[in-house]
Amino acid sequence: MDQRRLVMGKNVTIVIEYGIQGESMIKHALELVHDDDALNILIVDISSQELKYNKEVDFQLIKNRAEELNCTLDIIESSPKHAFEKAVQYAQKKKTDHLIIGEDREQLMDLILQGSLSSYILSKMPETYLSFVPFNLAVDNDFFEYASGKRVFLKKIDGAYRIVDNINNDYDYEAVYYKSNYTDFETGVIYIYVGNRLIERKITEGIVEDF
Repeated sequence: MDQRRLVMGKNVTIVIEYGIQGESMIKHALELVHDDDALNILIVDISSQELKYNKEVDFQLIKNRAEELNCTLDIIESSPKHAFEKAVQYAQKKKTDHLIIGEDREQLMDLILQGSLSSYILSKMPETYLSFVPFNLAVDNDFFEYASGKRVFLKKIDGAYRIVDNINNDYDYEAVYYKSNYTDFETGVIYIYVGNRLIERKITEGIVEDF
C-alpha cells in the first residue's frame, strides 16, 4: 500500500448537471469531503435549448463556488446516453479516489446502461469510493417555485429598477429572470449582471430589490 494514502487527502470528483441541482449538489457533496482533499467539479452539459438562460446563471454560480474552493472546474457536453461514460473517463483521468454524484442520476443511468450504475462505475474504477447524494438533498426544491429563466433588461424608472423592452439599447442592465409560479405579477427572483459579477435580487410586482 502506498503510505502516502495514509496521510494525504483524496482526489475527489463531484459530478453535477446544469439545472436546479448544480450549485446545491456541490454544497451537500462538500459535507462528504475532507479539508485536505483535492476537488474536481465536472459539469455534464446535457441541457436543452429551452433552458439556456438557466444554464447561463447556473454556470456563473458554479464557477463562483469553484473559485471559492480553489478547485478544478471542467465541462463536458454529451447526450444522456453517453453522459456517464464520459464522466467516468474524466474521473479516471483525474485519478479519482472518491466519486460523488446525485441519486437521480443513478436512476436515469440504470435505464440507459440496462444495469446498475454502481456496478458500472466499480467495474471501471474498482478502487474508487463511491457516494450518492440523495435526491432531496441534491435538488434545491425552492427552484420548483419558479418558471424557467429568461433574458430581460432593466432600467431605472422613478427611482426603482424595472423590466423594460430592449428598444435601441435603452436599458441599464441585462438580467435573467425566474418568475414565481404563484402570482400573475412580475414577482420572483432575478440575477443581474453588474460588470463581471452576477448578483441575485428579489423582484416584487415589477420592482427589483435595490442593489
